[in-house]
Amino acid sequence: MKSFTAFFSAIAIFFMGLFTPAVPAPKSDYELDRLSGICEKHELADELYVIDVAQLKEDGALHMAVALQGIVAKEKPSIFIRNNTYCNSYLEKIAESGIEVIFNDENGQPWTLPALLKKFRASIADSGYVLYRKSEKAEGLNAATNLAALYGWLPVQENLEHLAKDAGLTLKEDYSDDNYNLIFQWKFFEEHKAEFNYSALASLKYEVSGIRDLAIQQGFYTFYIDDDEDTNLLRKRVMEYAGDNVPVLGWVKYEVAFVTQASKSGNIALPSDHCYNNSYLASFVCEVPDQKHSVTKEYTDETKHYCAIVFSDGDNLQWIQNGYSEFYQKLALEKQFPITWSFPPLLQDFSSVTVNKVYSDATENDYFIAGVSGAGYIHPTEYPISALGGFTDLTASSMKKSNLSYVSVLDGTPENDYDDKKLTDRLEYYARYDNIKGGILSLDPTRYEGGKGRVYFVNDKPFATYRLSLWHPDGESATVTEEWLDEQAEKVNAYPADIKTVNGYSVINVHPWSVSVDNLAYFVSRLDDDVVLVTLDELLTMMDKNIPHQNAAPIS
Repeated sequence: MKSFTAFFSAIAIFFMGLFTPAVPAPKSDYELDRLSGICEKHELADELYVIDVAQLKEDGALHMAVALQGIVAKEKPSIFIRNNTYCNSYLEKIAESGIEVIFNDENGQPWTLPALLKKFRASIADSGYVLYRKSEKAEGLNAATNLAALYGWLPVQENLEHLAKDAGLTLKEDYSDDNYNLIFQWKFFEEHKAEFNYSALASLKYEVSGIRDLAIQQGFYTFYIDDDEDTNLLRKRVMEYAGDNVPVLGWVKYEVAFVTQASKSGNIALPSDHCYNNSYLASFVCEVPDQKHSVTKEYTDETKHYCAIVFSDGDNLQWIQNGYSEFYQKLALEKQFPITWSFPPLLQDFSSVTVNKVYSDATENDYFIAGVSGAGYIHPTEYPISALGGFTDLTASSMKKSNLSYVSVLDGTPENDYDDKKLTDRLEYYARYDNIKGGILSLDPTRYEGGKGRVYFVNDKPFATYRLSLWHPDGESATVTEEWLDEQAEKVNAYPADIKTVNGYSVINVHPWSVSVDNLAYFVSRLDDDVVLVTLDELLTMMDKNIPHQNAAPIS
């Protein structure tokens, strides 16, 4: 039976070779440097008006302030909403640049929504507002957000209409009595679809306020579709209309269904629904410094097993922009050890000040690689082959601008030789670029460890799969006990020392939502002395120098 399956697999691979298009030539460094970003930059105002989120407690007030922020930013970004304490580091950097940061109004009181409406009333087009009512899927809010993006009218929740009237605004569109359903959303899209800027899309439900200001400023289409079968048709319609390699900002309820559909449509998922103030931060340009990890150390001891620990989910813009707490917790540990962090290369387009801070605060022991799957979260084997060249062009460009050399790629675990060939064919699109030196593969559905340590050489560059995943099967932090961590450490301690084959190396994933930095520090303390921790660049460089350049899996 196995020989029968192998025969048909060989036939399938043969025909794959016949019909698979040739990998396109890479773009030059000059072209990569000039590849356009997602966000159009705007001239900043000389003054920045800061309102604290505590002033926006009334239901719908935060959405109204964010919308005003986005509308004003169409001309000159001038409003900043302090959503959390981490915002203070951004405000300090902005003040250092010479921009006057203003926390109080002319009466010396902290800014309020009515005061900001009065201050920036002239920026609201036609002194107009759009009325909507609250709903979980944000149908009315998103329609009003889209009219703000297109026409500059202010979205107003029905319970706050008195604020709009007090500011002297007039009603332009009323969605407060409409039936919020699939037809409502479909009709709105078909009526206005040709008017939007499809450099990106935004997927936002009611509960989140992040990225709306940027969508309004840039003219992105905003929508929210849950994952039942019927409404998926509209999401598919929107994605395909937008075109290839369009990032979808925000998030949804069901990750796998969303990313699968985005990948098949040639779109890029960028988790960012809790990214704040990007209508300002995207235009506040900071230098992206070199990484502090400046030396790739060489290791030659043949009595050691070499291991790289990688924190996953670095595709998540909001995790990084809102403080990257695991990173800073690790920096505070008494005992430092090498660790690799996945990082979104496109973040430099949305908030270069964040990249500047993280890189500046890092140590020689911290190394950054591109998060899955490069420019954004996709499954390469599901991505249209006709769009993959453009996606990896964007990946190479954004990695170059972010000083990243290795990429993390997420996909399904190959089940046969055909799947294996398809995966390596797609990896060639990454490996054709000199500035992408290789990477790691997160293979589902087994919590990224489906590859079991297998290493692929593509264009003579190593792509290593995770050998172990510190991701508890329950996915909950409460179940991550010292006993479980001891069991995982024992597995690593049993790995052999063998510098000449894949047996002597392992890449370990750390799941950031269940394994804390303290958990990780305990795990590291349980590793034997013959296990040497290195950064990913060091591990892959060792593989490149010491092992045969052929696909191979470690012996269990």
